[in-house]
Amino acid sequence: MASSRPLAITALIAVMLVWGSTFVVTKAAAEEIPALTLALIRFAVASIVLVPLALWRGGLARMQRPLPIKSLLLMSLSGIVLFTIAFNYALVFASATQGSLIYALLPAAIAAAAVLFLHERPTRRRILGVALSILGVALVIAAGEQSGASPQPLVGALWMIGAVVAWTAYTVFAKRLAEADQLVVTTLISVLGVAVLLPMSAIELTNTQWTMPSTQAWLGVVFLGVVASALAYIAYSYALRELDASLVGVFTNLDPLVGVITAVLVLDETLHSVHIVGGAVAFAGMWLASTESHSVEKTQRSPRDAS
Repeated sequence: MASSRPLAITALIAVMLVWGSTFVVTKAAAEEIPALTLALIRFAVASIVLVPLALWRGGLARMQRPLPIKSLLLMSLSGIVLFTIAFNYALVFASATQGSLIYALLPAAIAAAAVLFLHERPTRRRILGVALSILGVALVIAAGEQSGASPQPLVGALWMIGAVVAWTAYTVFAKRLAEADQLVVTTLISVLGVAVLLPMSAIELTNTQWTMPSTQAWLGVVFLGVVASALAYIAYSYALRELDASLVGVFTNLDPLVGVITAVLVLDETLHSVHIVGGAVAFAGMWLASTESHSVEKTQRSPRDAS
């Protein structure tokens, strides 16, 4: 465990840097591709990359018997279908800056879920961190202003909160299959997600007028599918296997931080003073949780985990 921990943390940081950029990439792609279809194409691309790799690894033979169909379906619905739909619509209706700052609620949500469903021990410091994160996000939502980049900020905020809830559920479900072959698991949930998203996209396209996306939009979709989905989901699952769920939640704060920076630099979005205050409060909650996560994790690991 001691030797794998630094690698898991490094992988997790790399994933957060990649996922932080998805706010800007998704915002740009969603201007040309309808939200449900964007979700479908993203994971269709991911599946094209993953299926050959999973077959090379041995495919279903690498999975436990009986096949954990229920867990795989729950992971696919929460982490692929519901999360991506909510994330895409959040960036259709609101700015990437607002979406990134609201997403800072995720570590608090994961910490709360870890206590409720994974039986991790709550502490006063962690509870205060959760409370501060909620307060910070509330300030960000209150500061939402209608603009070209944010046509319906409140609607976008609600969608992003939905994305946070969906990803929190995915983290809990993924933790239960953390010992399985993560390449095969990621492939299966990606393919299942495509199967669910396909009829949704078909209905959307029959009721939507859209032109052929630009080369830039297609490049964004390829990045979302290959790097931010296929590779990043595998790395995230590996980190969940090696690290405490609450510690993983703490590192997810890098995700919105990168999102805000890239939104301001790349999309030239405006960062208002209330955004800064709300973000600072939310990140203070992250710091409170992170300074005690390592000690909590060490006390909570079983002898089997430490071996």
